[in-house]
This record gives sequence, C-alpha cells and structure tokens, in this order.
Amino acid sequence: MFVFFDIIFTVYFILYFPVLLLRGKWHKGFLERFGFFRPDITQTLARGENLWLHAVSVGEVAAIDGVVAGLRARFPSGRIVLTVTTKTGYSFAQRKYHGIATVLWSPLDLSITVDSFVRVIRPVVYVAAETELWPNLFARLSVDKVPILVLNGRISDQAFPRYRRVKWLLKKTLERVAVFGMQSELDAGRVIALGAASRNVRVIGNLKFDNVPDAVVADPKEYGCAPGQMVLLGGSTHDGEEQLLINVFLAERGLFPGLCLILAPRHPERSLAVAELVRQAGLKPFLFSKRNGVMNSGEVMVVDTIGHLPWFYSLATVVFVGKSLTAQGGHNIIEPAMFGKPVITGPYMQNFRDISKAFCAEKAVIQVVDAQGLGQAVHRLLADPMLRTEFGERARMVIYRNRGATQRAVDMIAGMVRE
Repeated sequence: MFVFFDIIFTVYFILYFPVLLLRGKWHKGFLERFGFFRPDITQTLARGENLWLHAVSVGEVAAIDGVVAGLRARFPSGRIVLTVTTKTGYSFAQRKYHGIATVLWSPLDLSITVDSFVRVIRPVVYVAAETELWPNLFARLSVDKVPILVLNGRISDQAFPRYRRVKWLLKKTLERVAVFGMQSELDAGRVIALGAASRNVRVIGNLKFDNVPDAVVADPKEYGCAPGQMVLLGGSTHDGEEQLLINVFLAERGLFPGLCLILAPRHPERSLAVAELVRQAGLKPFLFSKRNGVMNSGEVMVVDTIGHLPWFYSLATVVFVGKSLTAQGGHNIIEPAMFGKPVITGPYMQNFRDISKAFCAEKAVIQVVDAQGLGQAVHRLLADPMLRTEFGERARMVIYRNRGATQRAVDMIAGMVRE
C-alpha cells in the first residue's frame, strides 16, 4: 500500500509542480517538506517528549491556539511540534508560537519523507486540525504505535461525495485514527459512513467558537483611521469581492461623510492588484505597510500584512467577510462577531457551514446573495446605529453559547498521551 500511495502522490506532485512555480508557492522550506532538517532542529527534537500537531493554514493555526495552551499546561516538560502547509500559515505560526512551539513545514505524503519526519520528531501523539487524512503518514505513525487524533473534524458538502467515491481507499487510513473529534453530528455521521468505527467518533464542537481574539483596543491613528471615523471593512476578501465593495463605497460615501474603506485580501500577495482596482475606480489607494497618517477623503487602505485583522475588526463599523460572494467556502465570522460588529457574508459559507447556520438561526449575521443585496445591507447598517448594536450583541451571544470544544479536545489528547 505504501508503494501505491507513493505512485499516486508522486504523479500528482509532478503534474502540480508547474502550478507551484507559477503561483509563487515554491519556497526554500520545500526541502524540509521532503524530510531534510537542519542539524539544530534534529538535535532539539531529540530531547524530551514531542507532541505533534498539524494545521494546514492560518485559520487552523489560529483555531488550535487554546489547544496548544492547554497541552503546555498539562505537559510542561513536553514540546509542541507544529507542522504547517501554506506559506501564509507558516509565517503566521512562526510569529504566533515563537518560543512556544517548534514550527516546521508539513511533510509531503511520500513513504520515505514521512519516515524521516517520524524518526526525527519521535511523537508521543499526532493531532491533525480538521479532517487531514494522509495515508502514508498515518501508516508510518501506526508502525510506532503513535495515537492519531483528528480535531475540529468536518467533511464539507463538496468533499463528502468525492470521499465516498474512494471509500475503499480511505478505509485503512480511517481505521488508524484513534479518535475523531468532529464539529457536528452531521460531520460525525459522514466520517462513520466513510468507514470510521463509530466507537472512535465523538462530537466535540467547533474550536473556533473558543478561539476569539484578545480584547484589543486599536488606536485608530495607528491603523490609518481618524478617531470616530465610520469604517467599511472587507475582511479576507477574494477576487471579485473587492470590486463589489469599492462600488458600494462609491455609492455610500456621499451619504456618510467621512466613511472610509479598508480592504484586507485573504492573500496579501494580491495587495498590489487590489490597489490597482482602487486606482481604476478613481480613488487613491495606499498600502497599510506604507501608511503615513490617516486616510483622507477618497483614499482606500489595502492591508498587505498578516496578523493585523483583529485590530481592524475592532475599528470597523460594518464588516463584510469574504470568500462568500464571488468565491465559495467562506471565512471565519466569529472574530468580527466577538467585537460586537455587524457582519455581512455572501451565500457561500460551506467551509463554515455549522458556524454560519448557528449565526443565521439567531439572526446574528446578514447573508446576501448578490451585489445589490450587499449594497442594501451596508446602507441599512451604516444608517442605523441601533441595528448595528442589535446584530453585534446577538452575534456575541451565539459565541458564548457554543464554547467548550477546546477543553474537550485537550482532555481527549491528554487521555491518549497518558494511555
């Protein structure tokens, strides 16, 4: 079976390699992904017990914050080793967990590569955030009898039919997982339908309800805004959504003097392209990293950094969360909601299905289906301070009622380590 999955993964990697180059996703850390470690890392990991956590990108890295803290408290002599897949996730993890965890690039799922990772890390437990299934890695961990856990597990509406078509391939990999900690009953039912033993599946809730930002109080001037200025913020936007927000801003700024627009694209490397959209609309863009003073009338800020979004959420008057209108999947709406901000999304929130459902049930978010709906929602909220407050307070209550997954996850991992 090792050879079979090696062939599949190698063919996929060869075909995908040109895409990596064209999209700028190839990086110097790729040698580490093949199992080549610096000597100092190898020496560090050779000492003490290592608890291996894996998170794909920024969202997953942020979601496990409470789990990392809980494990450090339970196992003060242990070391957290965190592997991350994307460049943005890796950079974010390096800053967030500096001095707290050893951050590495995640291994490519080749038998020779995962063998190198397991031998160097020597984990006492392996924990994957969300449903990350790696056949060769799980097989190699099983050889050393390392317990494998999935946290915050979910299976999206799009992924479930695809998984079912290769159910026969997944069966052995699923059997190697000691515990699936799933987000919802629906996710639990789906992983059981794919072949996981029901005795190994638990519903622990969504870690992201516990992963709320610190109570930051941003200085408006430090973030390019005038005190008391109304702010329309596009958070984690994707291609096409910035243009829609620019159009809304052009329509509303005459009605609300002093209104400013801040665009925070999900991928900072798109910042220059977004700035060009602003310029083409007859507005003056400036990058957050090059700010000098506060925005003037007709200026639009483009956030070209990672990690500052919570501060912008704290300053926002109205928030649109992207990858939900012109792109599909959605992003986390809990963070702006915790600041008591009124949140607008598009209809495509598949990757945050249960979170979105919980907010919609309590009328704590506004979902729009098109550009016209976006404009109407923004106008309503800008014009009605009481409506903004009502949405913000309802959103906070949704978060408070759904907390607790982190503690359940830490208890689950600690139980496995002790066994």
